[in-house]
Parts: sequence; structure tokens; C-alpha cells
Amino acid sequence: MNIFNKINLFSIVCLIALRTTSCTAQEPEVLYVTPSIKGQLIDRQTDQPLSNITVYLTDDIQDTSDDKGRFELPVMQKIDTDEMGADYFKAIVKDANIMIDTQGYQRRLFAIDGIVPSKSTDLKTLVTINMGNIYLTPLTDSIHRYGTVFEYIDSMPYCKPTESQKEVDCIPVPEGKTYEQVSPNQSIQ
Repeated sequence: MNIFNKINLFSIVCLIALRTTSCTAQEPEVLYVTPSIKGQLIDRQTDQPLSNITVYLTDDIQDTSDDKGRFELPVMQKIDTDEMGADYFKAIVKDANIMIDTQGYQRRLFAIDGIVPSKSTDLKTLVTINMGNIYLTPLTDSIHRYGTVFEYIDSMPYCKPTESQKEVDCIPVPEGKTYEQVSPNQSIQ
């Protein structure tokens, strides 16, 4: 075998090896650790939208309500690697909260893992949750918001047909669905 045939054979073997390696190597997956969450902030006493209020999801993700009180928190994405699995990322959700904290109103914290859809949702599917209206209670001048005055909501089911979001912490049933189709906390397909 002459030198050119050896080089060609070596090149072919290298190309096959390279192609096989690139085909079998798995790309790290993007996991959607939290859903995308949107809603509208409303003053409980006046029923007016509240603008320019920052809504937090952990320290890294936040949005500020617009002039109609609307906000949208983007999804928290993480890259899955060989060292970590989906269970690691699901554990992050257990500690994640949405926090609404602004001067003159009672602070509200919402547990992410208590918000619909159900906890069985797979992390590869992007989910958006519309929390609907979130009512904030004004504080009297004598109460400071950093005292013990905050409200922690660990579970927000879908609203029953007879429930008002102003009276009960619940999420509106998505358009085109009935309460029976999504309750109790069924993910929407």
C-alpha cells in the first residue's frame, strides 16, 4: 500500500469516527425549571391596576408591572448535564417563590410548586401560567411592610365557578376549558 492510499484510508477512518462520535454525543437538554408566569397587580380597595411594581422569581428573574399592572416572569431555564438530573432541578422549584414587595402594600409570596399545573409536569415542556388578577392589600401608615406583615400562599388551585380572585387566591380557568377539565390542578394539554 503506498503512502497516498494509507493517508486516504486514515482520512476515511477519521471521518467515520468523527461522524459517529458527533451522532452519538448527546447535546445537553434545556429544562424549564419554572413556568413562565404572568398576571396583573390590582389594588384590593380601589380595584385599580398597580404599575411600576417589581415582581421577583428568585433573585435572578424579575419583571416590573406596566401601566395596566401587567407583568410576565420569564421561565427559569437550566442546562441538564451528566452531573445533574431532572430531580436536581425539580428540587430548585420547591424553594422558588414569587415575591411582590412594594411600599404601602402587604408583601405577598407565592410558592411556585403550589401553582398549577400539577407537579408532575415534565421539565422539557414550556408552560405558561396566567395567575390572573393578584390583589394587593394597602397597609395603613402605622404598619411597616418589613415587619411581620406578609402573606405566604403555598397553594393556588384553579378558581371554582363561584369564586372571585378578589376573595380567594386562585388562578382563572384557562380560556376554552371548564373547571371540571382542569381541576384539581390538572396540567392543561
